[in-house]
Amino acid sequence: MTTLWFIESTYLKSGDELAAITPLHRAWLDQHYTSGVFITSGRKVDGTGGVLLAQAESEEQLRELFKDDPFVVNGCSEYRYTAFNPVKRGKAIELEGVPLVE
Repeated sequence: MTTLWFIESTYLKSGDELAAITPLHRAWLDQHYTSGVFITSGRKVDGTGGVLLAQAESEEQLRELFKDDPFVVNGCSEYRYTAFNPVKRGKAIELEGVPLVE
């Protein structure tokens, strides 16, 4: 069964401090998009943090990845991890074993 993770960040810093680390954070994100772990991510509309959708086997695997996130290393963000098993999907996403609704 496929397990996806909804990961929510809460910013602990703002303004120039956050802006200075953002390029490093985005480069870190790119590494995990390339590896296939991250599916999509973005900043919350209210600017208080971000959200990320990932495919991983365990929370421990994610915590291991996130310990190197420049936002974590520099005290800019904390994360909350929520696992779920998708039972349906739209055609915008490919997930092995998850039925497409057309």
